[in-house]
Amino acid sequence: MGVPSESISVREAGIDDAASLLKLWQELMRLHRDLNPRFALAERSAERFLAYLDLARSREDYRVWVAEGPEGPVGFVVACVLPNSPVYAARWIGYINDLCVTAAWRGHGVGRSLVEAAMAWLWKYGADTIEVYVAQQNEDALRFWRRMGGRDYLQRLTLGPMRGEGD
Repeated sequence: MGVPSESISVREAGIDDAASLLKLWQELMRLHRDLNPRFALAERSAERFLAYLDLARSREDYRVWVAEGPEGPVGFVVACVLPNSPVYAARWIGYINDLCVTAAWRGHGVGRSLVEAAMAWLWKYGADTIEVYVAQQNEDALRFWRRMGGRDYLQRLTLGPMRGEGD
């Protein structure tokens, strides 16, 4: 069991965080894979995730934050601001792309602290709205995002099996 969030600090990720963030991400991906086989990982997924982190850390329109506990990173969040379709009044969409808190620290305010840091930056950077994708089967995540103020906006559907499924 984790300790209260007063023991947590949130900071921007650095190059030295890569191995810890990869471990956290792999925990998140195992959880999602168990929820739905569509989350099965591709070959070299770890290498690709690390490249994504490097890209996110290097871009002006992305940020990566780490929640640091007494013994190291216990969570992270990746956020970005991207242009919306020019037909809409909301020109810039803030996305929370990834949020991960290790199982032992869930329910202790770590996710909230990370999301608050991301949202503050997204609003400051010019987002007109903030969106997040949540796996439909991840009931804990759905409850978390609703507590954070999330409201239904779109329903994302998939048609048919993935190529190669059911052959």
